[in-house]
Amino acid sequence: MVGSKPSLSVRLPILGKELWSDIRGRDSFIQSDRQHLDAAIRWLYRSQNATGTGGCASNYNLVLGWGGPYPETTGYIAPTLYDYADRYGSIEARRRADRMAEWLCETQFETGAFPKGDAPQSEREPSVFNTGQILFGLARAYEVTGEQAYLDAAEQAGEWLVSVQHPDGYWDRYDYNGVVHSYSSRIAWGLLAANEHVGSPTVRSTAMRNLRWVADQQREDGWFRRAGFDRGDDPFLHTIAYTIRGLLEGAVILDDDELLDAAIRSAAAFVDIQQRTGILTGRFDSSFQGSNFYCLTGNAQMAIIWYRLFDITGVPRYRTEADRTVRFLKHRQPLTGPPVIRGGLSGSVPVWGPYMYLRYPNWAAKFLADALLHAAEADTAAST
Repeated sequence: MVGSKPSLSVRLPILGKELWSDIRGRDSFIQSDRQHLDAAIRWLYRSQNATGTGGCASNYNLVLGWGGPYPETTGYIAPTLYDYADRYGSIEARRRADRMAEWLCETQFETGAFPKGDAPQSEREPSVFNTGQILFGLARAYEVTGEQAYLDAAEQAGEWLVSVQHPDGYWDRYDYNGVVHSYSSRIAWGLLAANEHVGSPTVRSTAMRNLRWVADQQREDGWFRRAGFDRGDDPFLHTIAYTIRGLLEGAVILDDDELLDAAIRSAAAFVDIQQRTGILTGRFDSSFQGSNFYCLTGNAQMAIIWYRLFDITGVPRYRTEADRTVRFLKHRQPLTGPPVIRGGLSGSVPVWGPYMYLRYPNWAAKFLADALLHAAEADTAAST
């Protein structure tokens, strides 16, 4: 039922089963990439159904149930559904992505910004990061539909991001926890993606200024300073991958070899770690020492980065480690069981780990779907 929330009597057995599965050592029986992709897409559909809006629920919480509709991640889930629709001819995916884009426009402030959090109906504080991520959905919706409203919304969002950027290239206002983040490279990438249609020199220079600043945060060994959520935090693999991907895709759009080299330097460092120690763990310190849990979102994101670098450079180990990571994720994705978790991915392994504790975040399923779509593209390219 649209907008319904599982009762406590339904949620508690799911919680107990999830905890027990990780205690005994979960290892799901894997199926084909397409079956896992379809399952992730269907979970995203259910996350949209759960809100009673066009937005996707931020997460399924094993204690509290579905979260509220989350503009930030809905913004970058929409392109995933458009990609799935393009590849497999899914009318439903296209329809749902269109509804996401319509809903995003409903949440935009008059300033052009978008709200933080997953209660957009009451939230009045803007977020630079969320606004940057929503640009992906608006730009893609405009590409697919040709609707001017999406281009107008993207242009207004870009103008706001330009207006609140620090002269040195970072954003120190309206960002998470009020601190400066090197993963703002994903804001720059969002600006550049939208600017492919907007065509503003000011937007382009704003994005370039940020990416130069992010590159300046990198050490020679590939480590990025300020990649954590809060000042002094050891970053999760999730935000490390955010930083690398934004820099990588920005470099590709700008045709900037220096920025590309910086992205490769960091991505290669993590390939080295995975080849040496096994699947990347969920958090790293500045000495590249890993943690004792997994952040599945970050694993999926790193797989995408490595697929992209295999496509760009042709270096085989990027494809090898991306495929290895996808196999690991498939083992962790439930293909049976209650619909609220079936096809999704938990934030951490074990599920009580520190990243998205006891939750199935919608962006984990989104990045898994993207990784599987990239794997399909790589298989297609190899067969031609």
